[in-house]
Amino acid sequence: MKRISCRRTALTWLVTSVLVGAIMLTPHVGAAQGKIPFVTGVLDLPASNTYINNRGVISEDEGIVFQPSLMLNLNFYQGDGPINNVTGSLGMWNSVHSKFRGVEKDTTAENWFEIDLVTGISVTFLKDWTFSLGYEYWLSPIDAFAPTALVTLRLAYTDHFLKDLMPNMPGELSINPYIFFFIELKNKAAAPLTVDESFYVELGLTPKYVFAGYPLTLELPTFFLFPGDHFYSTNSTLGVFSTGVKVTAPLTFIDERYGKWSVNTALKYYHLANDGVVAGNTFFTDSRDRFQVIGGITLNF
Repeated sequence: MKRISCRRTALTWLVTSVLVGAIMLTPHVGAAQGKIPFVTGVLDLPASNTYINNRGVISEDEGIVFQPSLMLNLNFYQGDGPINNVTGSLGMWNSVHSKFRGVEKDTTAENWFEIDLVTGISVTFLKDWTFSLGYEYWLSPIDAFAPTALVTLRLAYTDHFLKDLMPNMPGELSINPYIFFFIELKNKAAAPLTVDESFYVELGLTPKYVFAGYPLTLELPTFFLFPGDHFYSTNSTLGVFSTGVKVTAPLTFIDERYGKWSVNTALKYYHLANDGVVAGNTFFTDSRDRFQVIGGITLNF
């Protein structure tokens, strides 16, 4: 019964996403005129050589991993005072694998490993600071894991001081630091499943350089994950360290009435410092160092 309910929920969200996708691909006159619509969003279509998450947990390392996501943003408020923006969000994230890893095969969704239902709200204040509160519910159509619920909190700063310090720089450089809290409410988001729900804190930054005269953006996403007690089966100060490089190029030949399209590619490196997460990955590997290659296309509408 739980499996049927999980699939119905997943398929309902999938059908909704298809309908929304059809609507958003319709030309929007207001967008072309520079107006800020009430509903905006991001459709992301990446493919990767592995499924490894920020917590260092590996769910697949063979075949191709396709992880499409759709996020809708509801722009509730725009202003010039201390509070500059209030935005609600609703979306879904998926992981579909070319290699089957489920309990038993099913012709309807045998490669659909995961669907995450995401909702939240973010507030931008003092122009460059953004606080976000999110709730996520994770499901596996092939019963690869138990349904998981969690809360996230994020405080991010979009800096501009480097541009002021180096006015002659041809492009735009920013550091974009953030702090992120991840709190498990129901079941585990990290192996092993035998320990209690816990949390982790992530300190990160995403240095970003937008080239002048070239349609390219270069990013270096980097973070340190500090797990709470019993987040993994063994405690440690540092859980995961990750860094990488991402290059994005806009598809300027597509009319902006159909949204802003871009292609991207990225290489990410993960060092798994916690013994518990390494032990939890032994089905795939006992290595502490992992690389991930990602390529995809993104639509901002």
